[in-house]
Amino acid sequence: MKTRSARLVAIIGSSLCVLCTGATLAQTAEPRAPELKVYTFSEITPGRYEVVSRQWGDAWRSAFWSPTFPTREQAVAALHTEAAGRGADALVNVYCLDQGRDRKWSSNTEPAILCYGIAVRVRPG
Repeated sequence: MKTRSARLVAIIGSSLCVLCTGATLAQTAEPRAPELKVYTFSEITPGRYEVVSRQWGDAWRSAFWSPTFPTREQAVAALHTEAAGRGADALVNVYCLDQGRDRKWSSNTEPAILCYGIAVRVRPG
C-alpha cells in the first residue's frame, strides 16, 4: 500500500513540475498578434466581404467598458488577435482614440488607447 501511494505522489509531483515549467515558458514567450489586412471603406466594396463582428462594440459590456491600452500598437495588436479568434481575415474601418488624456472627470493623464473596427471575411474573387 505504501509503494502505491508513494508512486502516486511521485507521479502527481512530476506532473505538477512539468505543468509549471510549461506555464512559465508560455508566459515568457512574446505573444504575436496575427497579421490581418486592414482596409478602409474606399479600398474594398461591401460585396467582397461578410461582417464577422464589430470589434469591441458587439457586446453589451461595451456600453460600460471597452479595453484600453497604453500604446496604439498594443491596442491594434489586441484588435487583430480578437478578430482572428473570431475567424476574420481582415479589418475594415479601424479607428483609434485616446480615452485617457481628455477626460474632464478623471485626474488620470496617462494614455488609454481604444481601437475599434469591423472584423470581416473577404470573399474570393
